[in-house]
Amino acid sequence: MIKIDGSHGEGGGQILRTSVSLAAALGESITIDKIRSNRPKPGLRPQHLHSIRNIAELSNSDTEGLELNSTSISLYPNKISSKTLEIDIGTAGSITLLLQSLLQSISISGKTFMFTITGGTDVNWSPSTDYLCKIIIPILEKLGFSITTNIIKRGFYPKGNGKIIFKVKSPTKIKPISLIEPEYLNLTIDGIITSESSNSQTMIDEQCLYAKNFLEQHQLRVNSINTSIHESDSFSSGLCISTTSQKSFIGSDSLASNLKNLKLLGKTCSKKFLSEYVSNCTVDHHLADMIIPFLSLSKNSSQFTTSYISSHLQTNLDLCKSITGMNYEIDKKSKFCYLVSINP
Repeated sequence: MIKIDGSHGEGGGQILRTSVSLAAALGESITIDKIRSNRPKPGLRPQHLHSIRNIAELSNSDTEGLELNSTSISLYPNKISSKTLEIDIGTAGSITLLLQSLLQSISISGKTFMFTITGGTDVNWSPSTDYLCKIIIPILEKLGFSITTNIIKRGFYPKGNGKIIFKVKSPTKIKPISLIEPEYLNLTIDGIITSESSNSQTMIDEQCLYAKNFLEQHQLRVNSINTSIHESDSFSSGLCISTTSQKSFIGSDSLASNLKNLKLLGKTCSKKFLSEYVSNCTVDHHLADMIIPFLSLSKNSSQFTTSYISSHLQTNLDLCKSITGMNYEIDKKSKFCYLVSINP
């Protein structure tokens, strides 16, 4: 049985989600203790219960300790089976974080799935839906997944009530990647805003234009700008700036939940994107930690460059090594560029 200390590294929900999903993918029993023990509210929160319960359903698992505030759980998985799941996270729990856990758990099953998930499509501390569609899904398709997305409704903090339907065909093995030299193509700005104001279109256009002008002042050519207005139960607006090719996947996203922050949206998002772009890396530092669980399941070596070794990336590297047995190396190429190698 795999045993994991839930207080290791950044000590949050990431350890829980990654550990349980990898155990399900491998068909290995797992126990996790000291769950979120260094947080103000230790133990399982509602969003963690949703993830684990649905992973347990996908893997036909027996479980122990699955209750609110529990600091210790065990999962005894069987085989992953094709399923159609309808999941209501409740309020504005992150749809994208839940999907990541589900995809990790099914990643070498070779099965087909349909997930209809209700919750927050674009919320703080998690990837936005546009970042998911423009950055995460393209690199997962390079690893062997087939994923189609139907955004029924956007949902923002605090009420949520967004809905997305995902149709997924998982691979039987993860394809390795070798992303060393970047190729920055199709630089796109995507802006969204809710329809609470009569000048919503003007406001989001202004932020997209600010981002475009800022990037062009630094010799970056913006290929396209897309904006959309959404009916929602909570006000929000967001930007996602992305560039993807077969050789590189970098992006940034920012959200604003009030008019004051909306006025800073273009500035915040474009500065974040520029810092990734000038690093001359192939994978942005947020995406870097998200792909480690998938690469750790590959039978072949992978390499990519990223701008920053975050605590989330380091935690996932150490955690995946302890669960899958993979090894990794980090080589500093320059002040803002690191080569990460994953070896089975």
